[in-house]
Amino acid sequence: MKFHLLGSAAGKPVPRAFCTCRGCQAAITEGGHSLRSRTSMHVYLDGEGPSNVRYKVDLPPDTTHHVIRYRLDMTALEHLLITHAHPDHLDTTFLQVRRQAISGRETLRELQVYGSEEVEECIRGAVLDLSACKVRFHRMEPFSWMRVGDLEVFPLLAYHNYPTKCFNYAVRAEGVMVLLAWDTGYWPDESWREASGMRFDAVFLECTVIGPQGLSLAPQHHDLATFLSMKERMNETGLIEEDTPFIAVHIGDNGLVSHTEAQRLMDPHHVAVGYDGLLLDLDR
Repeated sequence: MKFHLLGSAAGKPVPRAFCTCRGCQAAITEGGHSLRSRTSMHVYLDGEGPSNVRYKVDLPPDTTHHVIRYRLDMTALEHLLITHAHPDHLDTTFLQVRRQAISGRETLRELQVYGSEEVEECIRGAVLDLSACKVRFHRMEPFSWMRVGDLEVFPLLAYHNYPTKCFNYAVRAEGVMVLLAWDTGYWPDESWREASGMRFDAVFLECTVIGPQGLSLAPQHHDLATFLSMKERMNETGLIEEDTPFIAVHIGDNGLVSHTEAQRLMDPHHVAVGYDGLLLDLDR
């Protein structure tokens, strides 16, 4: 399995428009990994990659940017997991325009979309004819394994405008299980209970506010302290091991630091700071 982090930002790209905070200025000055589009991910199984994308997590407004930057072929997309209905993670425009493709509409495969009832309401309210767009929605319930193509997916409840359903996903295939957990603060007790006994081969966990002086968005987003406390509990309860790849994602300008500064803060804790384009290859 390979996990391709297309975008790594929180709700606003970094730098965000009309902002001159230290985080945005640092991103402009440093460039490179400090420049962030909104979080989305592709999952590639054996032989798959940007030229034949089958599995995607979240559909942000930056999707066209991702198509251009990574030269993606999205016509093969079969399965789309949506974490929640906020517009930085679900831009329904990209579903609606499927019926407007200039060529290939007849052979475009049906897209299976998965999410909570709030996600379903958002999509059905915006996309007038799912059938014409070749979209089929599958409602997911928390704490229940679901087959998604060749993947097995287990939705855990995030703490994000709780109790509104925002899902973090445990994804399993090819002998590997990975946690995709963004737009969450410290998990509610029921998610800790349901995750008990799992063993993650890698974790992508949000840290919207990386930085010692960033403004806290608790409890619905992690700052550095709550991020590290969640990692520590995962280690203590056996969800991860000391050397499990642990990657911070969904990173805003809120922490007021550049990518290099963020990585310096995370180095003592054995955490990699995610960036646009990061590709994690997990070979069992």
